[in-house]
Amino acid sequence: DDTMTCSSDAHLNPWVEKIYGVNLGSLFVLEPWITPSLFYQFLGGDANSTAMDTASFCRVLGPKEANKQLRRHWDTWVTEEHVARLAATGINSLRLPIGDYQFKAYGSYAGGCFEGSLEYVDRVLDWADKYGLQVLLDIHAVRGSQNGFDNSGETMDLRWGSTVAETSVGMVG
Repeated sequence: DDTMTCSSDAHLNPWVEKIYGVNLGSLFVLEPWITPSLFYQFLGGDANSTAMDTASFCRVLGPKEANKQLRRHWDTWVTEEHVARLAATGINSLRLPIGDYQFKAYGSYAGGCFEGSLEYVDRVLDWADKYGLQVLLDIHAVRGSQNGFDNSGETMDLRWGSTVAETSVGMVG
């Protein structure tokens, strides 16, 4: 056509649609700068009683209390009303950061800290479908921390290029 695009090709839609997106950060991969209210309870603590990321949140509180607080967070941080309002304003895409620990718990996540989280992921996906939104599932946190920052699920000292990983994390499934 005269636009020099393939806009008339039905196979390209919705891929040619402009993306207007929102990040649903700190829903399943906690970042204190996004959700400081979850972390105020740790102010004044020492290294063993302060949480700075998702892993330490689970470790310091223990799986039962952490899951209780996380469920309250999951119930309120992103609601169907939020998704509906986003869609009504023209948002057509959501980025949903998730952690590999939601599929198979390990380390600090073991014992039930993230129990029930996949049902909440399903809920967000159902709402997105209901309101016509696309979702990018972003496996944002993986075992061993990909960058050493809180947004990887676990803050740690990483030395880039110093060693080759000895442990395979395998496929999530």
